[in-house]
Amino acid sequence: MKLLNFLNKTIEYSFYFLLFFVPLAFTSNTSELFEFNKLWVTFIITVIIGFAWISKMILQRQFKIQRTVFDIPIILFLLSQVISTIFSMDTHVSLWGYYSRFNGGLLSIISYIFLYYAFVSNFKNEEPEKPKIEPNYKRFKPLLFIAATLIFFAGEYIASLNQNFTVYVSLVTVFVSFAVFMIASPQNPVKRVIYAILSSAMLVALWGFPSHFGYDPTCLLFRGTFDVSCWTADFQPKARIFSTMGQPDWLATYLAALLPISLALFLEDFPGKISKNLSLNNPIFLKLGLLLLMALLYVDILFTGSRSVIVVSWASVAVFLAWFAYIYIKPKFIKEKFNLDFKLFGGVILIFLLITFFNSLPFALNRFTFGGIMAQLAARHAATTQVKTPPPAAPTSPVSTGELGGTDSGTIRLLVWRGAIDIWKNNPIFGTGVETFAFAYYKYRPAAHNLTSEWKYLYNKAHNEYLNYLATTGAVGLLTYLSIIAAFLFVSMKYIWKNKAKQTLLPAALVAGFLAIIVANFFGFSVVMINILFFIIPGIFLVLLNLNPDKHYIFPVKSKGINYAGKRQIAVMAVLGLIGAFAIYSLINFWNADKAYYLGFNYDRTGDYQRSYLFLKQAVSLRPSEPTFQDEFSINNGVLAIMVLQQNQQTKDKNTQDQNLAIAKQLVGQAITTSNQLIASYPNNVTFWKTRVRLFYTLAQVDPQYLQFALEAIKKAAALAPTDADISYNLGVLEGQSGDIKGAISTLQNTIKLKIDYEQAYYAIGIFYRQLAVNAKGTVINQGYNQKAIAEMKLIIKDFGPNKDAQSAINTWTGSHQ
Repeated sequence: MKLLNFLNKTIEYSFYFLLFFVPLAFTSNTSELFEFNKLWVTFIITVIIGFAWISKMILQRQFKIQRTVFDIPIILFLLSQVISTIFSMDTHVSLWGYYSRFNGGLLSIISYIFLYYAFVSNFKNEEPEKPKIEPNYKRFKPLLFIAATLIFFAGEYIASLNQNFTVYVSLVTVFVSFAVFMIASPQNPVKRVIYAILSSAMLVALWGFPSHFGYDPTCLLFRGTFDVSCWTADFQPKARIFSTMGQPDWLATYLAALLPISLALFLEDFPGKISKNLSLNNPIFLKLGLLLLMALLYVDILFTGSRSVIVVSWASVAVFLAWFAYIYIKPKFIKEKFNLDFKLFGGVILIFLLITFFNSLPFALNRFTFGGIMAQLAARHAATTQVKTPPPAAPTSPVSTGELGGTDSGTIRLLVWRGAIDIWKNNPIFGTGVETFAFAYYKYRPAAHNLTSEWKYLYNKAHNEYLNYLATTGAVGLLTYLSIIAAFLFVSMKYIWKNKAKQTLLPAALVAGFLAIIVANFFGFSVVMINILFFIIPGIFLVLLNLNPDKHYIFPVKSKGINYAGKRQIAVMAVLGLIGAFAIYSLINFWNADKAYYLGFNYDRTGDYQRSYLFLKQAVSLRPSEPTFQDEFSINNGVLAIMVLQQNQQTKDKNTQDQNLAIAKQLVGQAITTSNQLIASYPNNVTFWKTRVRLFYTLAQVDPQYLQFALEAIKKAAALAPTDADISYNLGVLEGQSGDIKGAISTLQNTIKLKIDYEQAYYAIGIFYRQLAVNAKGTVINQGYNQKAIAEMKLIIKDFGPNKDAQSAINTWTGSHQ
């Protein structure tokens, strides 16, 4: 019995910790700071829950899984993902997820679904027995919540003082803070789950709040400076905060999903009379804390500057408050006397209006905020006090600009959506494979994408969850995914409407939060925590309202009610424990390999190839099955080989020369072998073909025979990405360098059709026309080609402004003689 209780507690507290820790998980020494670490935490805790749950069933001699009303949609969705993975254009990516995003691969989908069934099968909405003597600490719940928050931030500050121990101190801090939060939370398991989620959200919101003003705790943790200097100019939290979630839209969606829930807990069971007893166990203090949390979440949503999610949060809160008014205010509304519910309703709306008014909005409504009104008044004052001068002519641009400069995100999103639909049209049933959007989009990317500021970016998501599923898993994948959403909304709304006389405030908030997720996903895509909430919110709804039917999937059907561990059960659990330990070890091993890859990748980018070699070799050794590591290692080997050969030219010692030649030969052989294996195993991965081009182009610097291999690789890349102007440009250059001058000009002219403002393409055309115009001695033998060459250089200066290289070419070529 003790073992059974231990397993139950392991499952219960693992869920609490999962929902608390995942939003906070990130580190600076992995290739992807946020999502990679969040997913790996999810995997590890899922393994622990899986071990405990299966062990529990082994102990009870019966495999028992709760049946729910969502089983058919979920199972069909899972089957669609499995089939799409089997027929994927890249099964490795479909299994693990796209490297750097990770979330969305088949393994992550299986984890989320497993967590859903583990939750509904092991949690019940039951109040635990109250102890005869209430512990003294229960009287200090508000102080405990404050203490847990202070422990977290004090611990993170201590972690920032020594970079060698940051991860370990942070982990201890999270555990201690979590423990205090759990002590302060309600004893009801379902309510505890909700408090675990909201406690984490509070820490996430507090972490992100000061970054809006230029003080980011992340930079303090990473570099020991309480500012925003650890972020690039294009990724500034002062413009749009992202806290521990990694991206403003992800943070906004996460907070928007929880905003109605915090609001429901504030309004639910509000004390009818405010007691004059101001002791710490007065419930009014907890209600005030929830009100402050609600305000903090909303302020942070505004600070993200996420236009779509701000509107979504308004809509979800409006829907929730409308329900509150309909159920709690309308039946007992008296004009002469406003009841408490009406006062709370009005107070909440007033708070939202005040917060909105004193913050800026990232769209036209900003003119009605305090800052917008003051800006308009200042502009009018300046107009009346200064002499009017004609405004300067606006520079022409083929694209509109967004909030941080560059092309407006809406313009880019529409182009990506167009490409996603084209992918689906050509792969209508099961798509191109789970999480393969990055490679599929290359093939169907609209040429107009080349005219955006993000034309060189790799898009590994459709920036619309539904179109992403449509493109990668086809009509079957999308329809089964939508069936999960439809089933939950139908069941939940039907129940809430039928039981409107009952206490339905928290269930209604869960539905409002779920709606926030599915609407926000139309303008973005899910990340780890959003996917967890997508599956856990329906689970919480079912357990909270005891809607689980008293039916299970059971094998064997008859149970003897045994709960003790015999020798056979202990042996099976031991084997299961070894499997779980190996799975966790493999995940940690992968995590360490990624750390080595991250260092090697960065050293490659800074030109320190020798140091990079050591880390990339370690990464490949720890995780030889990861093609991303092998891809980077191949180009590193190629560059190192050239460096060794260049050093060899400066060495006169024969033995040293022989040794260097042997090393260079080995490095070249490893690089080419690895590249050959990658393109054979993953022929649709454009990134690997582009790396192959770099590899052979690098090797061609010492042996021109490799240039032909580079040309073959770039032709394959161009076939996989026919509208990519950058690949087209490089194809043209390589054709010219290989001697096919006319072919190069034709390719580069096509490049300009793809991207009319590609200055380098015009320059390359001019150079190649000049090569056609002169003989080996540099004498012009074809004046027509020479004039075309000069015309290209003049066009560059006319359309793009002064250019020293183009002007120098014009001066030289106009003085040439036949």
